[in-house]
Amino acid sequence: MLHVVDTVEVEPEHVDEYLRVVGSEGIGVMTAAGARFGGCRTTAKHLGEAVLVEVTWEADDHEHWNAVRKALVLDPRWYAYGDRLSALRTGGRRRFFYPTRLGAPPL
Repeated sequence: MLHVVDTVEVEPEHVDEYLRVVGSEGIGVMTAAGARFGGCRTTAKHLGEAVLVEVTWEADDHEHWNAVRKALVLDPRWYAYGDRLSALRTGGRRRFFYPTRLGAPPL
């Protein structure tokens, strides 16, 4: 399983709108393309600094993710969704994670 983790910076006053757009548009666009919604988390809004919003999407592997990406490029909703999000964020990054097994701790 591949976890595609988007971590973006959003000013506190834009967090609620950012989350609304992800929930009302992003999940539909991404799942129509074949991704699965993995979850969403934020840091606290009351700290006086940018809030980090972490959204995780899931795919079987990179081959499956490439099929998702191709479907997104062909969907005009993807571009509208991206424009709305980019107006609300100040920065961010995407990382790809695979589950790993932890061995037994050494004695």
